[in-house]
Amino acid sequence: MKALLFLPLMSLAVAAEPFEVSLVQVQVGKPLAGEIPFEVKPMGYEPGVRLDFLVSGENLVAIKDKSVDVKSFKLGDGREWSRTRSGKANWEQESFSKVSEDGKLGRFGISFPGDLFGSLEAAALDASVTVITASKPEEKKIELTDGDKTQHELGPFEISSGQGAGFFGGGADKGSSVTVTGNPDAVIEITVKDGDTELDSNSTSTVNKAKTYHFEKAKGDKLSVTVRYWTDLKEEVVPVKMEPAKK
Repeated sequence: MKALLFLPLMSLAVAAEPFEVSLVQVQVGKPLAGEIPFEVKPMGYEPGVRLDFLVSGENLVAIKDKSVDVKSFKLGDGREWSRTRSGKANWEQESFSKVSEDGKLGRFGISFPGDLFGSLEAAALDASVTVITASKPEEKKIELTDGDKTQHELGPFEISSGQGAGFFGGGADKGSSVTVTGNPDAVIEITVKDGDTELDSNSTSTVNKAKTYHFEKAKGDKLSVTVRYWTDLKEEVVPVKMEPAKK
């Protein structure tokens, strides 16, 4: 009798909805022969084709860099355009993918080289991309001495100060900074206070897994740093399809 009751209860478990990926924009640029003055080129001109996709789902944190894998990109004229003659990848994942604040939408792009005018209407794409998800945030605080490069453990990260003022801030004596070493996708937000004053961030720089946040120069010696981060990051490979246009 217990087994008969158990099976219906199991059926009540709700599976997470799968992510949906849809093509939302196609940009095609014909390679130009010879030297074309910059002011003559169309605004935003890029040769080749760029396909922009929208990802919809729940708990999105990021689209993983360099995670696009194209299995096939067959053009309308029958050419397979996913790889070069020597078998190398013939695509690039565009930089600066974005995810909405509510974690329900994300955007990424894939670009291919060549003159593809007239070959896209009946083209078919079979690919995948990796999305990063999370739903459980946590917050921790630490006090650092401005300019002290000693690394301290803070949750899953190592954190320090004293890495200079960034690309636009001049030398190390003209700014304050905080470096967080760990998975940069896990970081939600960093706030830095100089006493009761919250410092304004002017830039960031990343080397491997060390991301440095650059701020205006603190007046005091102590920095109060608050890091909000995700504790349950997961990766999921999502199919990406483009079917031939229907007539």
